[in-house]
Amino acid sequence: MFVELVKESMGQKAGYRFDTDEAIAKALIATGQAKQIENDPLAPVIAKSMESMLSSITNTLNTTLEATLKEFANAQGKSRKNAVPAIFGEGNNGDPKATFGKFLLAIHNRDVKALEEMGSRFAEWDSPIDKKTAMSTQTGTNGGFLVPTQFHDKLMAMVTEKSIVRSRATIVPMTSRSVQIPALDVTTAPSAGDTAFLGGVVGRWTEEATAVNETEPNLKQIELVNYELSGYSKVSNTLLQDSAIGLEAFLMQLFSRAIAWYEDYAFLRGNGVGKPLGVQNWTGLISATRTTSNLFKLADVANMYARLLPGGDESSIAWVGHPTVMAQLIQMTGGDNIIFLANDLQGKPKMKILNYDFLVSEKVPALGTANDVTLCDFHHYLIGDRSQIEIAYSEHVAFLTNQSVWRFVQRVGGQPWLRDKITLSDATNSLSPFIGLAA
Repeated sequence: MFVELVKESMGQKAGYRFDTDEAIAKALIATGQAKQIENDPLAPVIAKSMESMLSSITNTLNTTLEATLKEFANAQGKSRKNAVPAIFGEGNNGDPKATFGKFLLAIHNRDVKALEEMGSRFAEWDSPIDKKTAMSTQTGTNGGFLVPTQFHDKLMAMVTEKSIVRSRATIVPMTSRSVQIPALDVTTAPSAGDTAFLGGVVGRWTEEATAVNETEPNLKQIELVNYELSGYSKVSNTLLQDSAIGLEAFLMQLFSRAIAWYEDYAFLRGNGVGKPLGVQNWTGLISATRTTSNLFKLADVANMYARLLPGGDESSIAWVGHPTVMAQLIQMTGGDNIIFLANDLQGKPKMKILNYDFLVSEKVPALGTANDVTLCDFHHYLIGDRSQIEIAYSEHVAFLTNQSVWRFVQRVGGQPWLRDKITLSDATNSLSPFIGLAA
């Protein structure tokens, strides 16, 4: 527990802040020697450090992308024997004439013929998303080129591997901007002896030859809407030296990581305004009481799990916590049947609580704030996927700084499948597929 001395004690002056055992902290507070610090003093430092780190990563990726595209162009001029390992990496196979890197170079060079042969087409940014536009040599300020199907499927497979939500959610293919999804009405409080889990169906015991009350499910409609996720990367026009890695793999990694990160952030924390509605802003999220401020304890695990909607399994349910929660988790006790931290020194540690994965992510709030830990059954989260990504290149956007810009646009929607949490037959208690820990 973090405390601050209010008067000189233990050789330290008033105002000295430190972290100590909870029992010692309470004793100091009780004797008037210290006061508890409500907010974690390390959080701002960590946030600032994270911001600096992300900025450094962005600059590094920009530089690397620039160098990689140059190497890719050079590799395509080599014989097939030498081009394959340069593009795909040693020990891998592929067709140098049909690669994601060649697609990007065709955009860079405005090679309309090559793009048409790959199955791409030009899509204007400000046109209806269903409008087909003739191929042209327009720049990325006007629109982008659709990623061909063979590259899109591979790219999205890598997005799924790196994501928290998409790999566990229910995916709904979409061919228009919005779609109506049927959902049972499980939010209306039932009468005593009935249940909301059946969506309005009620059963009654009757004698033979007695009329039975007619019942049918109460179906509601949920509108799933696509929104644009746009990203860009500025690249210096001063080309650097070669990069000794598999080019096809790197170019796929660059775009898939960007899509996965920003998708996850919206699916977890989006407010639904111009973006998906995240689970932490959904009206049906249940906020479980935290037993001790700025801590995550075994009692919190129990409080959260007790409110989880039953019926899910380990393929869709996961705990999501901020990196600052890790120290709490590692010190948590309860036995291997409850908390499982496996480290065989051969790979990264495996962390589970009640046999559900504990996923560490900067995309959720820091320790001590609401929803720093969330228990989610992502089967109840819908992702509307247009299966469409557009990529553009422009040398004009940042002309004065001698930079060019790569931009991608993906159209995706997301929101919980249920309209609200479910009230049980006692008409008082409720359960939800998404449980957050209160501040």
